[in-house]
Amino acid sequence: MPGKEGARARILEGETAIVTGAGRGLGRAISLVLARAGATVAVASRSADEIERTRREIEGAGGKALAIATDVTSKTAVEALVERTRETTGRLDIVVNNAGVFVWKALANLEEGEWDRILDTNLKASYLLVHAALPSLIACGRGRIINVSSIHGTVGEANVVAHCAAKFGLVGFTKALAAELRGAGVTVNALCPGSTDNKSLELSGRPRTAPLQEKLDAHDVAEAALFLVSPAAAAISGAVLDVWGGTSVSITG
Repeated sequence: MPGKEGARARILEGETAIVTGAGRGLGRAISLVLARAGATVAVASRSADEIERTRREIEGAGGKALAIATDVTSKTAVEALVERTRETTGRLDIVVNNAGVFVWKALANLEEGEWDRILDTNLKASYLLVHAALPSLIACGRGRIINVSSIHGTVGEANVVAHCAAKFGLVGFTKALAAELRGAGVTVNALCPGSTDNKSLELSGRPRTAPLQEKLDAHDVAEAALFLVSPAAAAISGAVLDVWGGTSVSITG
């Protein structure tokens, strides 16, 4: 029945989400899917041009969005992101910590500055945003936090030591914070995507013939994110959801 389908599709109607790293790849796909489900989405990234494109896509599809250029490693910038989102929409229900950087380099060749940039963007940024958003998430009565980790948040691999350190740390952050916020009614979960094709611009996802053998596209991960912030996942907190698709089993050794 069309009426039921429409109601189900708008399961986040009236809610507001912040998604970081929203100008491309997973962040863009998650923003589009949350907006399609009815949320107003504050799309954040360093690149004003990229998030403006995401905002236009959302609004072109009938959704609501605002684009806020943000350095997620800056406490001042992150606090301004939360404040502007609250001022514009009147609330904040969902935070998706997706911003990240990736460097493929042996530890012996990794400069201190590169290590700091990876840890600051992939781990510290999540602390900064959650810390700033927490009063609003508690006040809304059903706050939702998703931390986008990685297959490298549970499996170590050579040449990505800093990435693994940050993503393993994000999983620990998720589990500890979930325990801390259980009494406040705020759920905290982590997504661990495998190797993902972030170049696809398809919102609906490409046809799948063998999803567990094929490389992920961003939509696969976005749909998992939508589930974790939906009413259907209200009893799930502290979970680490692997979305690996056809990611090579050689990584898992």
